[in-house]
Amino acid sequence: MRDVLRVLVDLQETDEDLFRIRRELARLPEERDQRRAEIDARIQRVKELDAEILKLSMQEKEVEDVARSNRQRIMKIETESGKTHDQALLAAYSHEQRNLRREISDNEDEILRSTEHRESLEIDRNQLREGIAADEADYAEYAANVEKEIAAASAKEAEMVKAREERMGNSVPADVRDTYEKLLEARDGMALAALEEKTCQGCYIQVPTNIYVRLMRSKDLVQCPNCQRILFMWD
Repeated sequence: MRDVLRVLVDLQETDEDLFRIRRELARLPEERDQRRAEIDARIQRVKELDAEILKLSMQEKEVEDVARSNRQRIMKIETESGKTHDQALLAAYSHEQRNLRREISDNEDEILRSTEHRESLEIDRNQLREGIAADEADYAEYAANVEKEIAAASAKEAEMVKAREERMGNSVPADVRDTYEKLLEARDGMALAALEEKTCQGCYIQVPTNIYVRLMRSKDLVQCPNCQRILFMWD
C-alpha cells in the first residue's frame, strides 16, 4: 500500500492543478454570461423606455387634439355670439367658453407635465444607449479573450487528463482508484491529507491511535474518520 500511496500523492499534485483548471473553465463562461446578461438587461430597459416614451407621445397628441377641438369650438361660439342679441343665449355661450378655456388650460398643463417627463425619459434612454454601445464594444473584445482562455484551458485539461491516466496506469487497484476519484469530487480536488502528529491536515482533527497504527503498517487504505480523505505520512 505504501507504493500505491506514493502514486496517489504524486497524482494529487496533478489533480490539484486539474481541478483548478476545471474551476477556471466553470468560472470563465459564468462571468461572461453574467456580463452579457447585464448588457441585455440595459437593452431591455431601453426598449421599455422607448415604449413608455411612445405612449406618452400618443397621449400628448390625444390631449392636444382635444384642446384643438375646444379652441375651434370657442371660435365657433364667438361667431355665433356675434349673430344674436338673445341675452340668455349669450350667457350660455359665455358659460361654455369659460368651461372650454378652463379645459384647454388643464390640457396644456397636462401636456407640459407629460412633455417634461417624456424628455427626462429620453435623456435616460439616450444615456443608456451610449453606455450600451461602449459596453458592447468592450464585451466583444472581452468575449473573444474569454474564448481564447477557455480554448487554452480546455487543451491543458485534456493534456493533464492524459498525463494522469498514464501516471496512474495499473499501479492503483480499482477499488482504491474508485475511492480516490469519489473523494476528488467530494473534496474539490483534495482526496488525500497528510497525517502529522496524529492530526489530519485536511480537517485538522486528531485521529484515534488505531488509525495512526494502521497507517504505519501500510497494509490497507486508511481514511480520516472525520473528512474521509485518504491519509498518508511523508517519508
